[in-house]
Amino acid sequence: MGKRSRQKRLSRQESGTGPAHHPPSRPTPASLSSTGAAPPAPRWLFRLAVVLLSPTFFLLLAEGALRLVRYGYPTRYLVEQPGQTPRTLTTNPQFAWQYYSRETATTPTPVLFPAAKPAGAKRIFVLGESAAAGTPDPAFGFARILEVMLRQLYPSNQIEVINAAMRGINSHVIVPIARECAALAPDLFIVYMGNNEVIGLHAPSPNEFNLTPYPRLLRLMQWAKATRLGQLAQSLLGSNRSGPKQDIEYMRSQRLAFDDPKRAAVYDNFQSNLSELCQIIHHAGARGLVASVAVNIADFAPLGSLHRPDLAAGALAEWDKLYADGVAAAGAKQFAPALAKFQDALRLDDHHAELHFRLGQCARELGQLDLARRHLLLARDWDALQFRTDSKLNGLIRNTVSQRESDGLRFVDIENTLAGDDNAGLRLPGREQFHEHVHFTFEGDYQLARLLLPEVSRALGLPGTTQSLPTRDECARVLAFTPIDDLNVRSAMARQTAKPPFVDQADHAARQAELERGLKEELSRTGSAQFEQASAVYREAMARRPDDWMLHLNYANLLSQFGQYAPSLPEYQFVIQRLPRQRSFRMMYGNALLQAKRPTEAIAQFNEILKIDPRFQPARDGIKTAGRF
Repeated sequence: MGKRSRQKRLSRQESGTGPAHHPPSRPTPASLSSTGAAPPAPRWLFRLAVVLLSPTFFLLLAEGALRLVRYGYPTRYLVEQPGQTPRTLTTNPQFAWQYYSRETATTPTPVLFPAAKPAGAKRIFVLGESAAAGTPDPAFGFARILEVMLRQLYPSNQIEVINAAMRGINSHVIVPIARECAALAPDLFIVYMGNNEVIGLHAPSPNEFNLTPYPRLLRLMQWAKATRLGQLAQSLLGSNRSGPKQDIEYMRSQRLAFDDPKRAAVYDNFQSNLSELCQIIHHAGARGLVASVAVNIADFAPLGSLHRPDLAAGALAEWDKLYADGVAAAGAKQFAPALAKFQDALRLDDHHAELHFRLGQCARELGQLDLARRHLLLARDWDALQFRTDSKLNGLIRNTVSQRESDGLRFVDIENTLAGDDNAGLRLPGREQFHEHVHFTFEGDYQLARLLLPEVSRALGLPGTTQSLPTRDECARVLAFTPIDDLNVRSAMARQTAKPPFVDQADHAARQAELERGLKEELSRTGSAQFEQASAVYREAMARRPDDWMLHLNYANLLSQFGQYAPSLPEYQFVIQRLPRQRSFRMMYGNALLQAKRPTEAIAQFNEILKIDPRFQPARDGIKTAGRF
């Protein structure tokens, strides 16, 4: 290139008319601010954002559309009762569908209370599972007895006791229930939970992979199931239509030894849930009483037993012989030789729950109460079908809550204080307090309420009182717990113990037969005189508490039980008017209408049930039955 050409090109560049050979200068912050323009984003970044956000936007849009057309069911524990002023809350019968199949899901115990706490009132929420709920009849649970005690001792104070416990759940479900209750101006929470952790929602399965060790993933999956999209997916896939068969083979397959490593995740999850529960109570500005859990230890044989996994075949054969000899000797009431045989077997294998139980029973018969106590407690812990709160869970409750006293939480040791007079030397609860493994008799519920009462009074800052504590019989009369109700409750529990998992218990067949024979004899002696006495108790109780729907419901059931269908109808109507979305109550009412020869009205009730739950088969069966009248 010649000199003249290079000069000409240079002159064009300097004048701005030619292409520049040096890179353009990078804009400075000052230049950006002066022009207001930012460099354009790379196209790939925009495309990536579209790829990532489009599915999220679509899912949100679909979720909103499903809610707009009211697809699915509500997932909150408490829902507004329509048509009532002031705004009133009740439990959602469909709440548990998000956790279990519809066929196996239980329903919360109905409650009815104003959303806004009355001025000057004290509001108590009870949290827990079936033992806290009052199974088999919540009308006679410890929450109701505690309320009777508080009303009699502090008549000038308005105190609400709202039972938010629920049958069949565990701490994974109790936490979200507590979160809802915490938004309703609570003054006090009473927490009594722990029986359904090892065999329950998100519990480990011995022979299958499960997500128990991954609580965050469990919560994410649970959140997804609760969305309307999740409900649609479950409906389309059929994953929410059936649960596991609760037969004896299924129960046997769920056995898990006390020292099985899979139990570690259960304890970790329980402690995490309990800690979160304590935080919820503290942040709500409420106080909390968290109790250790008492179970039947003295008189309840383990539901499942497993041998030590490394027990050799020869040692197992020797163990079997010693155990069988011990059982035979105990059956002949030769307790000293039986104890010796059991102790020899124990040296070969100390993991077998039933061995501990039988050894403890023999020691108890021989008056060796410390030895008996030790092995009966071990029988509870080594139970391989752990439907009872074990020592580790109670230890977690004790340690976790004791460290939170500055946050207004207090540990209440029910496990070591609930025991009857007949077990005074043994210092363990048994048949006086429990129907079977965990569900209280009326006496047990009364004892629990009496133990909680001073703690409740202290937590609420209630003044001292000169009133005497209501007796067991006084509480029974206020709640209309009559001898017929007692018989009905025990009969309901006998129907449960006739099924798995109870059938594998030691000497189950003989004990069950004796129980059913005794109940049948009592029922045969229950006639018109007993009915009239019970009716008088109910009428007196309803005069004292006219708005108590539980009294009206149980009185209606009493009337129906003795063939008084027409008089039962106004009592059922009273309940239905207050709790119109409770399908089980409408079924009772519809069946009473059928028996009263009013099939058209019965069909109307069954149709109302199908509006609530179109899949509810008993209502469909009721319509068919009514059509034959």
